[in-house]
Amino acid sequence: MPRKARKLSSTNIYHVMIRGNRKQDIFLEDEDRFKFIKVLKKVKQKKEYIIYAYCLMNNHVHLLIKEKDEQLSQTMKRINVSYVNYFNQKYQQIGHLFQDRFKSEPIEDENYLLAVLSYIHNNPLNAFIVKNLEEYTWSSYCLYIKELPQNNFLIEREDILSLFSLDKGQAIDLFVRYHRQNRLEKSNIIELPEEDKKYGHGLINEKRAKQYIQNYFKEYRFDLSNLREKKYQSHRNKLISYLKLNSTLSIRGIANILGVSAVTVQRIK
Repeated sequence: MPRKARKLSSTNIYHVMIRGNRKQDIFLEDEDRFKFIKVLKKVKQKKEYIIYAYCLMNNHVHLLIKEKDEQLSQTMKRINVSYVNYFNQKYQQIGHLFQDRFKSEPIEDENYLLAVLSYIHNNPLNAFIVKNLEEYTWSSYCLYIKELPQNNFLIEREDILSLFSLDKGQAIDLFVRYHRQNRLEKSNIIELPEEDKKYGHGLINEKRAKQYIQNYFKEYRFDLSNLREKKYQSHRNKLISYLKLNSTLSIRGIANILGVSAVTVQRIK
């Protein structure tokens, strides 16, 4: 039976997962994980691609990757072959290390991009390996929230952080809160972390953001078509500030909902 063709992404961005054959562990010690990250860097140097996120679990790997110079399938083949050669030689094994071909899911918009990125980073927490994401060495999460020399080499963190805010400090704060909120929603936890209680609620999704906007319009007796008028500029700015601080929406997502330009959203704090 022929293999089903992969769904192609119009953005060239994919959520990729590779898993051990028969769910066997593909990392037996930290040296193996170091090697896999080294392979990612080596292949990136030869055939440029972009990684937005990664997470190495015991028997599988998550990647959020954007293809550039070559097709994703060829890039993944380079990565897999290089690591399998290392693994089989080290542990004197033969045969397949990975289960069939890698899985990939196309990413078509910014909101889904951020949701997948959060899902990838939250894997160790959801698997009860750590209690805090900062404790897990083998994901890209800490590369986003800390100043490390490899930041600009392996992952393109500025592309992601700019979706939260152009102010770096605020962007990192929102990045952390976004991951925390996604984790809470997945676990159906209602109680918010102490540091979020000062805001009165957690980060709201697109549906709740739209409802908030409609309630705001109703309270102040105007509508979306008025936001471009000078007399309503202060209301526009308040809505932008609120959504940037309290929603999961990207800058472009906020701009689309309010019918304003992304540049306008970017400059409002």
